[in-house]
Amino acid sequence: MTTHLPVPPLRYFAGCVLMAATSVFLEKASHISSGGISGLSIGLADNFHLSVGIVNLSLKTAIFLTVFMLGGKTTAVWTIFASVMTASFMWLFEQVPIDIEWPKGLAFILILLFAKLPIGLLVSRGYSSGGFVAIGQLLELRTPIPLWASLLLLNVLSILAMYAAHGTLSGLATAVIALSSGVATQSWANVTRRLFDRRLLLSE
Repeated sequence: MTTHLPVPPLRYFAGCVLMAATSVFLEKASHISSGGISGLSIGLADNFHLSVGIVNLSLKTAIFLTVFMLGGKTTAVWTIFASVMTASFMWLFEQVPIDIEWPKGLAFILILLFAKLPIGLLVSRGYSSGGFVAIGQLLELRTPIPLWASLLLLNVLSILAMYAAHGTLSGLATAVIALSSGVATQSWANVTRRLFDRRLLLSE
C-alpha cells in the first residue's frame, strides 16, 4: 500500500460518511448491493435480522489483523478508523425514521454509476475502509493480481449473500453491479486523483 499522510485528507472522511449513507439509504433500502463487505453485511444483516453496522464491523475484524500484519501499523490504524467511522455512521443512519421506496430500475442505475464513488475517494490516496479493497490492495502490493481482479472474485460472496436474503432479482442486480465494482472503484479513484490532486499541484 502507499505511504499514508499523518492525517488523511478531507476526501477520506467524506468517503466514509458517503459510504455509510449509500449503504443504508440506497443499497439497503432497495435490497440491491454494490458488493464488497457492505453488500455482504447487508445480505447477512437482512437474513438474520441484525444491525448492518454491527455486522459490517464484525466482518472486518479479521481483515484488520491481516492489514496490520502485512500492511504496517500506519495503514492498519487508518483502515480501522475508517471502518469504525463507516460502521458508526451506518448505525446512526439506520436510526433515522425515513422509509425510502426506491423503484428497482432507478436504484439499480444509481448504484451501478455512483456506489463506488465513496471508496474511490479513499483509494485515490491509498486508503480503504477495511473491506475487500484492503485485501485487494495487499494482494496488488505482494502479487501480480490487480485490484479489479481480486475484487471481482471476492464479490461473489456479496452476490450469494444478497441472493440468500432477497431472492433472484436482488441477487442478479447485485451480480451485475458487484462484478463491475473493481473497474468502477479504480475508475472513481482515477477521476478523484485527476480532480483533487491536480488542484493540489496547481495550488502549490
